[in-house]
Formats: sequence, structure tokens, C-alpha cells
Amino acid sequence: MSKKKDSIKNEWVEFRNSVYETKSKSQDDFEKYINIIASGGLGITIAFFDKIVQIDKAIYLWIIVFGWLLLAVTLLINLFSHFKSVNYMELTISEINDEKYEEVFTNVEKRNKIINRFNLISLASLIIGVLAIIIFVTINLYIMSNERKPVSPQKPVPEEKGRKIPIPPTNRPSSTPKK
Repeated sequence: MSKKKDSIKNEWVEFRNSVYETKSKSQDDFEKYINIIASGGLGITIAFFDKIVQIDKAIYLWIIVFGWLLLAVTLLINLFSHFKSVNYMELTISEINDEKYEEVFTNVEKRNKIINRFNLISLASLIIGVLAIIIFVTINLYIMSNERKPVSPQKPVPEEKGRKIPIPPTNRPSSTPKK
């Protein structure tokens, strides 16, 4: 019976380890994708801004500036989150080396909550930033498309057919010619 329990426990340990590994890969992908989306969105909208919306006719410019700021905040918070994560891992390793096991359990949970908050703020600022840029572009494209609506053509002035004699001057010539 003991071997069976050990076998079941080992299976669960292996499963837990695979979940940890998957979680770690997902967190790496999360950071990578947030960076790609935020930096790509920021770069593309700044580089092609004049091709998307005519700057001299654009309205609500503050919306796109707000979106750009949020994308920049996303990148900075994500970078800071990564920095803090590395520092927290070093602290955890130090606590393990000093055999402060109780502190490890308490501190790891606290540290992970802080990193998760940074990640949530980063994700929220990315979503709101992208939405702000989409709203700005949508509003301005809609307004510009309304300005470009074709004007109904005016009826052409009918052309008079045939040659007419021009109207004579209002001063009449004298009836006696000069010599």
C-alpha cells in the first residue's frame, strides 16, 4: 500500500512540476507579448500617424497622446516588474541559503502578489492605451470621411447653339463719316 501511495504522490509531484514549468513559460510569453504589442503599437502609430490621420485636420489629439503615454507606461512598468522579479528571486535564494525557510514561504507569497499587481497594471495600461488609439483613429477617420463625401454636381449651364452677333457698343457712330 505504501508503494502505491508513493507512486501516486510522485505522479502529483511530477504534475505540479509540469504546471510550474508551464506557468513559467506563460509568464515569459506574457512579458514578451506585452512588450511586443506596446512597443509595436507605439512605434507604428507614431511612425505612420500622418498617413492614418491628417494632423492638421485631426481632432481630440489628447486621446492619441494619452494612448501613447499608456503604451510607454506599459513598457516601463513591465521593465520594472522584471527588475523586481529578479531582485525577489535573489532574495529568495539568499533566504534559502541562510536556511530561513519560514521566511521563504511568507516572503514568496508577498513578492508574487507585488509582481502580479505590476503585471495587472501593465496589462490594463496596454488595453486602455490600445483602445484610446483605436478610438482616436476611428473618430478622425469618420469625420474625415464625412468631409470627403462627394458634393452633388450642379446642373450644367446649357450651352447656346449657333453663332450670335455680338452686342454693339452703347455709343452710336455718327452718320457722317470723317474725311
